[in-house]
Amino acid sequence: MGNKIRYAAIILLAFMLMFNSAIPAFASGETIGETIGDTIGETMLKYTADNGNMVVIDDSAELLSESEKEHLLENMKTVTEYGHAAFITILENDYSAEKYAKSIYFTLFGEQSGTLFLIDMDNRMIQFYSDGKFAKTINNTRSNEIADNIYKYASNEKYFECANEAFNQVLILLKGGKISTPMRHVTNVLMAACLGLLLNFLRVLFNRKRNVSIKKIDKNQVIKGGYKDKTDFIKNVNSKMISQKKKRHSDSSSGGGSDSGGGGGGGGGSSGGHSF
Repeated sequence: MGNKIRYAAIILLAFMLMFNSAIPAFASGETIGETIGDTIGETMLKYTADNGNMVVIDDSAELLSESEKEHLLENMKTVTEYGHAAFITILENDYSAEKYAKSIYFTLFGEQSGTLFLIDMDNRMIQFYSDGKFAKTINNTRSNEIADNIYKYASNEKYFECANEAFNQVLILLKGGKISTPMRHVTNVLMAACLGLLLNFLRVLFNRKRNVSIKKIDKNQVIKGGYKDKTDFIKNVNSKMISQKKKRHSDSSSGGGSDSGGGGGGGGGSSGGHSF
């Protein structure tokens, strides 16, 4: 009888020890993401605002120091007034940066509004993906413009500055402001210069052909009365000039077109990036 009681006590004690060890693990799992700046893993930080929007930082490539991650997290919190925000870094990627960014966004936030900024060290790309209402503001064009403005930070291995400026410019757009686009202005100037050179070349070419065609007219025939009447010659020349004008007008009219710019990508999302 004593052995049975002792055996039952040992079993009960073991069960209590197992139960006590399970309680803190369960409680820790419940509080993940609810504590401000809570550390989920060695590389991930997560913050949940009062409105339910989240900030996620997963620095798998270990590009930032701990103090830089904490500083970036504080700055990204402002974005939660509008939606979710995530900063992700990776060392290895078997897919394109765009595909990875979209995939990890849906893993974190589903189809809710927000933006994700990725630094892909494998493909040497910085990449945005936004969805929901964010995709209308941080559309394809704006994503590419921000990437154009900040890719040099990544090229110079200033990864904190790159990520911090990325979300600073995202916030400017969300507040209804405008960001500077120096690369776009340079491109427009180069395109205008090329167009001017092309137009000058075409004008010179046209004038040369016109002079050659006039020289082909037999002036002696005109002077000697080769035509029945000088007015017939004038009418003939005028009719050719009118015909040429109509042809040029028709060509210029048919050459016009319209170019429309897109907002979000397929499924309401938008993306943009730049190599570094």
